[in-house]
Amino acid sequence: MKLNKKQIIMIVIVCSIILIAVFSNLDLKERKHIKNGVWVNGYGIRKVNLDVLANNGIKNIFLHESAVKRFGVNNVEKWIGDAKNRNISVHIWVQCLYNGSWINPIDTNKKEFNYPYFNKKISEIENYSSINGVEGIMLDYIRYPGDSYKYDYGWFVNGPTAITKFVSMIEDKLKNKDKTLSLTVMPERESGVKFYGQDVKSLSHHVDVIVPMAYTGNYKGDSNWLKQISQYYSKNSKPANVCIGIQDYISDNNEKQLDLAQLKNDCQVSLDGGSDGIALFSWELMKNWFDLKTLNGTNEKYLK
Repeated sequence: MKLNKKQIIMIVIVCSIILIAVFSNLDLKERKHIKNGVWVNGYGIRKVNLDVLANNGIKNIFLHESAVKRFGVNNVEKWIGDAKNRNISVHIWVQCLYNGSWINPIDTNKKEFNYPYFNKKISEIENYSSINGVEGIMLDYIRYPGDSYKYDYGWFVNGPTAITKFVSMIEDKLKNKDKTLSLTVMPERESGVKFYGQDVKSLSHHVDVIVPMAYTGNYKGDSNWLKQISQYYSKNSKPANVCIGIQDYISDNNEKQLDLAQLKNDCQVSLDGGSDGIALFSWELMKNWFDLKTLNGTNEKYLK
């Protein structure tokens, strides 16, 4: 059947609309990567032996925001410079919705997002990102304490949409700063949406790295559990990369460091499950170290 000019034009228009719809849903942003890291509390800049970290293969430090308030920007910048001289990148670790008490990302009176708090915290994050030498921002406690389901005010305003909105606003403010944006999430997988408001599939479009806190001691998880966590988040966090958070002590009820062989096994199991990297929580409880360079990454990005 021969098409007339009008029919051809209509086909071209329809095809163009389809192509626009398809490509508008593609996330083409290049994601930064975290090979490995360790969390460091604010007072740590006066106690951490950076040579020990560098000699054991640590590539990233997540420095708690309290260091800036405790020691001032100048001292933090000097310490970041010392870390950088050892090829270690420093990210500011930010507690977003918890500082002794929980902050609801929804104004329950107005039943709308808590924009006044969002703007205040985002301003702080912008200031942290402007500190000389800071390579990234790690968002922590950007969740509910377990009761997200109580704040469902419809399809637009609910726990998961509030958390995702907050993260998207942070992403927007940092998009021209060339910083690595990472986000810790609870390891409950699907139920994390209901209880913590953390919709990983949506959040992964706004950050570079998703960091599941797969703490085996707290969750009484074995190697199989840890591998399943790694497999799940590696599959469901695209297009973001994944860096599994590893508990380096027995549990919150017993803060004795894990046996090094067990700790190394936990790291390796996470990588074998498909994670792009691993991070140790925390420096404070690491009394003995192993060389992270001895780990074998199954993901090619880990080896770069």
